[in-house]
Amino acid sequence: MDIIKIKKEIYESILNGDVSKSVVEKLVKNDGTLLSKECELWDYKKKFEESNDAYLKALKSIISFHNTYGGYIIFGVDETEKDTSFVLCGIENNLIDQQRLRGRFDRYFSQRLDLTYEEINISSGNGDILVGLLHIPKRDNKTHSIAATSEGTNSKGKIILAKDAAYIRKIDECKQVISQLDFEFLVSSRDFYSEGEEKKVRKNVIEHNLPDKNFICPEFIGRFEMLQELWSWLSDDFQYTKVLAADGGKGKTSIAYEFCQLIIKSGTGLFEQVMWLTAKKQQFKASYNKYAETPETHYNDLESLLKEVCLRTGSLSEEVNELTLQQLQRETRDGLNLIPSLVVIDDIDSNSPEEQRRIMEIARSISSTSSRILMTTRANNIYSNDSSILVPGLEGEEYKELVNSLCSSLGLQKYNDHNIEKLNVVSEGSPLFTESILRLCKLGLSVEHAIEDWSGKSGDAVREAALRKEVLELSPEATKILLTISYIGSLSRSELHQYTDFGNIEISEAIEQLGNLFLISSIEFIEEEPRFESTSSISKLVLSIASDIVPNSQEYIIRLREICEGLEASSQVHIPEVGAAVRQCNSLLKEKRFEDSRNTVFSLIKEPRYKENSDLYFILAKTDYEDPNINDEVVRKSFSEAFIKGQRKPVFFEMWYQTESNSGSSSAILDVCENALRSIGKFDTQWGERCAIASYKLALRTESFDNKIRYLVTSYGHSSRLIKTSKKEKWEQFKEQNIKVVDAIWDESLHNGKYEIAGRAIINAINGGDIRSVNFNRMIEVSPYFEGENSVSDEAFRDFTYCLQWAPKLIRNSNGSRETLALNLEQAYRKLIASTRNKKIQVTA
Repeated sequence: MDIIKIKKEIYESILNGDVSKSVVEKLVKNDGTLLSKECELWDYKKKFEESNDAYLKALKSIISFHNTYGGYIIFGVDETEKDTSFVLCGIENNLIDQQRLRGRFDRYFSQRLDLTYEEINISSGNGDILVGLLHIPKRDNKTHSIAATSEGTNSKGKIILAKDAAYIRKIDECKQVISQLDFEFLVSSRDFYSEGEEKKVRKNVIEHNLPDKNFICPEFIGRFEMLQELWSWLSDDFQYTKVLAADGGKGKTSIAYEFCQLIIKSGTGLFEQVMWLTAKKQQFKASYNKYAETPETHYNDLESLLKEVCLRTGSLSEEVNELTLQQLQRETRDGLNLIPSLVVIDDIDSNSPEEQRRIMEIARSISSTSSRILMTTRANNIYSNDSSILVPGLEGEEYKELVNSLCSSLGLQKYNDHNIEKLNVVSEGSPLFTESILRLCKLGLSVEHAIEDWSGKSGDAVREAALRKEVLELSPEATKILLTISYIGSLSRSELHQYTDFGNIEISEAIEQLGNLFLISSIEFIEEEPRFESTSSISKLVLSIASDIVPNSQEYIIRLREICEGLEASSQVHIPEVGAAVRQCNSLLKEKRFEDSRNTVFSLIKEPRYKENSDLYFILAKTDYEDPNINDEVVRKSFSEAFIKGQRKPVFFEMWYQTESNSGSSSAILDVCENALRSIGKFDTQWGERCAIASYKLALRTESFDNKIRYLVTSYGHSSRLIKTSKKEKWEQFKEQNIKVVDAIWDESLHNGKYEIAGRAIINAINGGDIRSVNFNRMIEVSPYFEGENSVSDEAFRDFTYCLQWAPKLIRNSNGSRETLALNLEQAYRKLIASTRNKKIQVTA
């Protein structure tokens, strides 16, 4: 039997809702047995029992099929030999009570599913056999995945359906969605094609204004259950607003940010944009236990919040400024209906209690089936428990992972479980509090003494303890630069000069001080112009004590704000006509009126003043991208033209990358990735990973030795940077990538007689931590070629000799018995030292 053909036919039957005997007959072999295979499209069951356990198992299978490709469950099939032999055994009449099954589904998923059950007679060698055929429809692409709204536990106490968990069908099993790839699959078109025939679909690219991940949360740990609950919330037909509530430092903003990242990376069709709106940061006042009087970011009250949403959903600033509060509310609601958005309103508690209440009430009225609103606050006095998520501190293995990660970044030795437990208790699992305690440890205090310093303190005041001690060690210039970076964000040396008027020497000395105390870090991308930033926790703390560490801090912050606004104003030119055209095009694209969208752009581009406007060329490329009738070559050309005109928005590069990935050459993909990195101005992990992969693929396809080595070196450079910033899973992936690159450089260089390149590749690999025996053997193998004056340069000879000198010690200090290898390395080193080449170099030195 042709399995691929059968799968395609069954899939067509699922889409058509076919419940005839032909479905089962497709699976019956000539000998009367059934195809010995269960998969993503069908499952065999011998019988169905009227028990709670049986219903739970059935519901898990049903929802897994529904969230995947749809499917069939065929009752009356006995598995006589596991995974090998399936035979028809038949069922009794009226095996399943359809009404009861639908009711159970409603109970656990809070909605009904259009299930169809038929009992059919199938001919076999033993006469007609009655079987049950349950059809589960495929979830519509525009419908969010369905997750359990209540927990389902069997008679033994085992959880069969986890609350808020989404399930999918993987081969013949029902699996809970846990990975980024799983979430991306959930929101994809989920078209079932046999291997090699999968259609290339242009991925939905979601626009966003998220801040840099390093500023919010450089490393996100745990919290999967909360992300899962938020994902489940997207399918809730009654609640369009959600609140993340917790004390300061528990990580509610980080959870909201990670959820936004999940939405953006998944490419879900639910939203066209993710809007991140942060309230003004406020100076900490101990008497009120909150921050106050520091500058705003996106909004500082209800009116400014509504204006910001209006501007980000297509309204023009001239229109918005003339609207009353009631008109703003209406315009915001209409805009969010027009452009489906996930809106995150962060730091609501930075506003007055009355303003907080107004914002949270209005959020309900402007959210809808099109757009949802997620808010973060410390005090949730309005929303019910069903509409809010209380964020606890980290515990157990998640907290241990947090402590180990912080120890690594702060240069501390890892603590034992006993000390980690102490930290967990006193910090209440708060990532922010934990970091502050560990900073005290970094200053020389034991865990016990650091905890003692915290005793008797409560709330946000506890965060200041470690930072104040560190700031006292800083020069006035370093303190001022720290405040500048905390307020503005990542800055280069030249930008620091613009903001502070300090000279290069003062800036360099200040940066060195701050770096030594781990208060700032370099996010270098362009070697000549590195950038410096601080973490969100340090930035917030610095702003909270600004008046105590910088004289006339408020006047200085006002000056920073004025400079920042001046720089932004000089770099942005707002053209109302272009904004109106983009707004109109987005509306037309939503209605699939692609030609009208193009005509809107062409009507402006033909005018001389608009013919070079990059935003118009971007919306033109976006129109081509979303139009299924436009071939990829045309779309590629449109994006290239927009780039030439100066378009550099992140969403532009993402759409361009998706286009080139579908049909572009490897070199075109690499060009997009490198252009995106240059535009960002610093190393970005997502684009860095894409560059590493694209470079490696290009190296494998090129014939030119020089180009091949260039691409391999590029790939190695990106992977090496990714290794330094990645978690274990990704770290292993990039480590393997670098091993493949080193092996490829070695093979190619030796094949082409380029011994210096081969030697340098191995030196770099060992320096980077690749201490496989094969690399040391390669050093021994290539060392004779370094003796010849025409083979390698003098500089390469010195570097290679130095590496050979300390390689045996490295071997002996590593795990495993490799003494013979160490002795062979020492012998190779002695030969190089005794060589004529070395003697000549020593004479001329």
